[in-house]
Amino acid sequence: MRKFDLLEKLEVYQIDLLIYLSTVGGTATKKELLHHLEIGEYFLAKLIDSLTVSAKKANNRFSIDVSKHTITIQTKPEYSLHTLYNELIVHAPMYRILEELLLFGSIDTSRLCEKIGISYSTYFRKINELNKLLAEFDLSIQNGYLLGSELQIRFFYVSLYLVTDPKHQLKVPNIDPRIYETVNTVQQILGSPLSNYARKKLIIYLSLLKRRNAQKKIPIYSEQEPFFSNKSDIPSQKRFLNALKKTHLFKKVNQALGSFLVYYSFKMLPSETILLLLFMLGEEIIPANSHCLKELDLIERYSSFFIRTLNQEFLDFMKKKHLNAQLTTTHSSTLHYYLNSSGYHHLLFKGHIDYYWDSNDPQWETVKYSETVYHFVDYLKEKYPKLFVDAIHDSALIKKYAHAIRFYEECTKTKISVGIFIEGDLLHKRKATNWWIKYVELTAFAHAEPLVNNKLYDLVISNVDSSYLKKYGKCFFFMTNYHEKKDIADLGRLLFDIYSSHAKL
Repeated sequence: MRKFDLLEKLEVYQIDLLIYLSTVGGTATKKELLHHLEIGEYFLAKLIDSLTVSAKKANNRFSIDVSKHTITIQTKPEYSLHTLYNELIVHAPMYRILEELLLFGSIDTSRLCEKIGISYSTYFRKINELNKLLAEFDLSIQNGYLLGSELQIRFFYVSLYLVTDPKHQLKVPNIDPRIYETVNTVQQILGSPLSNYARKKLIIYLSLLKRRNAQKKIPIYSEQEPFFSNKSDIPSQKRFLNALKKTHLFKKVNQALGSFLVYYSFKMLPSETILLLLFMLGEEIIPANSHCLKELDLIERYSSFFIRTLNQEFLDFMKKKHLNAQLTTTHSSTLHYYLNSSGYHHLLFKGHIDYYWDSNDPQWETVKYSETVYHFVDYLKEKYPKLFVDAIHDSALIKKYAHAIRFYEECTKTKISVGIFIEGDLLHKRKATNWWIKYVELTAFAHAEPLVNNKLYDLVISNVDSSYLKKYGKCFFFMTNYHEKKDIADLGRLLFDIYSSHAKL
């Protein structure tokens, strides 16, 4: 699902027009826009008029300038097209329907149609459109109610609020202070600061939990309820959940959550703490350096949890491809955390909302179709047929594996060593040395440092032409001047040539 999908037809064209202008640098001819949008001149004029009105509403933080043949967009530094994108979405009928379900738990059709100014026929047409989008999340709207598993409903609304960014709803006084207190308590339990993004997810989750309890919309899960949407290894999932209930993490979070709910006189259901912990695991709430991860690792081992199997499959596959490669302890820890969170997310949840209008990252595309990614995925599909069951949902995991493969290869590939010696006054020497170190390391295949005596480098860079310095490097680069463009270009080529010769060995 894309944010785009929630917009009305006219708004889709407006955003598409702005995207095109942004992509080509801010200015395009009318002819180019007519061709790109596949519309006529009358409709283009209508789009421009609508955007001009939007610009005024935005206090001219962006502007549309129209000449005889060209159209130009300009934005102020603090304004993004995403701001307009979100403003359009939160007024769109489909978003208003979803918001109504969130706020009230059900829809009074007459009241809602009057509230947002649509007819009954439009309402039912939007419900049909929404159900097509919600199917990706295994959810549906039937008879004015949102149907689906509780964890999926919460995951969907957290995802929706994150990408539409309703900041006014996440700030004091709109958020109950008890929610902030509970988030802080969870942070203390985890023993490590939460990222702003993780805090935001928890705030939305707890706000939704409070609202759904007040609406009495939370079903009672049975002991056999399948919390995981993916059924790759149900026995290990059950062992894991049973073991999770016995951990210190569960007991502490259970106490914090109980205190939060009892404050409003809500009875906490037996599954509530498990739902929160699974949400935290699948949404990367637990920081990578939290002491709680050690306890979770133990119960994953104890239960022979399927995520451990997937992680090991990935590492074994990469070790076969790169026989002599070794990850550092830090890189290994980072990769383990990433693979774990990716695995939890894939097994727990269904659906994804693209934040950007175009999810195709050029760097990702270069990896997407590489043999390594798809050899690994094909291997997993054959060995674990239940792991990949939905092309749209599976693409997110495949993309994460592509990122993991790129990270592994970046961390394990041979790096060339560069020593830098700059002669000059103290402050100039320090500034110049630091600049060249940063430039060299932008390549991602070279490590640079101030030259150390008695150490041999692949390359020595200096502003001094000295035979004494040359003996410390297999290659020597004598710079013309500090930050000279020709030096930068020449050095870039030399670094690549040295790296290429190493890669062939």
